[in-house]
Formats: sequence, C-alpha cells, structure tokens
Amino acid sequence: MRPGSILVIGYGNDLRGDDAAGRCAAARIAAWELPAVRVLSLHQLTPELADPLAAADRAIFLDAHPAADDPAVRVRPISPVPQTSCLGHTSDPQTLLAFTQTAFGRSPEAWWITIPAADFALGKPLSRFTERGIADALAAIRPLLDSRISQDAETLVFAQAAQKGPDARRRAQGRVRRTSGTPQRVPQRANAADGPFSADC
Repeated sequence: MRPGSILVIGYGNDLRGDDAAGRCAAARIAAWELPAVRVLSLHQLTPELADPLAAADRAIFLDAHPAADDPAVRVRPISPVPQTSCLGHTSDPQTLLAFTQTAFGRSPEAWWITIPAADFALGKPLSRFTERGIADALAAIRPLLDSRISQDAETLVFAQAAQKGPDARRRAQGRVRRTSGTPQRVPQRANAADGPFSADC
C-alpha cells in the first residue's frame, strides 16, 4: 500500500442477518472507488491481516454490536492491546493491531466502528434498523477516508450535521456515539464463507 493509504476491514457472518452490517458497510465503501483506500470483507479477523495493516497509515474496522446493548453507532479510536490467551485467530481489532506491531514493528492509526444490529437469525436480510445504522456509520467514516484528517469521526460528523441545522445535529448525536469502552463483539458463527462482498449489500 502506498503512503497515505487506508485499509477498511468489514467483518461478520453474512448468513446471520444483521451480523453482516460491517461487511455491507465495507461493500458500500468499496463502491465509492476512492484512491488509496483498500477494502476487505471477511468472516473474521485473522493474523494474515497483519501484513496489509502494517503497510497502511490508517485502518478502519467495521463490525456489528447488539442493539440491545447500545442502539447507536459506536465510533472509537483504538490502540494495540496484547492478547492474553492463545487462540487460533486474532479475536478483535486491538489484539490484531498488537500482533501487527510485534510482527512488523509498526501498526496504523486505527478506528473501530460498530453498527447496532437487531436480528441475527440464519438467512435473514438486514433489518431496516441496521440499514439506518449502516448509513449513519458511513457518514462518520467518510471524513476518516481522507488520510490528511486526524480528527475523530464523531466531531466531524456532528460538524457536518450542524451545517444542516440544529435538528440534524440532534439526530446525529442520538445515532452516533463515541465510546471509550470496548465494544462487545457479536459471537462468531460457523458456515459463513469468506468472500469479497455480500450480494445482499
């Protein structure tokens, strides 16, 4: 990846309804065909991702979280956190960043953006609720796809909304939240094939 490059990684089970939210958001970013932005869509995070992460200046991880825990999109800057157990794969973005740092001596600036998900039933399409969450997440992500910008996504999306009036800003505040806590990961489920992007996105 060239200087100023950005890596977007959407992950989740695209056979389990709203668990595909991160992958669908990634597919829509890929459709923008932005220069210096590489997009990957995966079932889960694996150590092999350390190579492209080490080559990127910024990484954006996209995933789902249960809407029952938080109905808003979560926007969070993250740093490497070493994994405390021996698992067959890197289970979350922070442990993957730590693996990248150890293996390559560097890791990119990174963001973890999770989308509220309501229905994880097998074979279900995205719910309307999560479709709205994807739209809100994309609004928060778009400024971060400019490698010259290092402000946080929440501030930027609120500033954009404020230009449209106080009602738009209030709506943004209700749907996009910056959090300092670790977003809860939707448990991985078997039988979802890794592919470029979900056809339902």
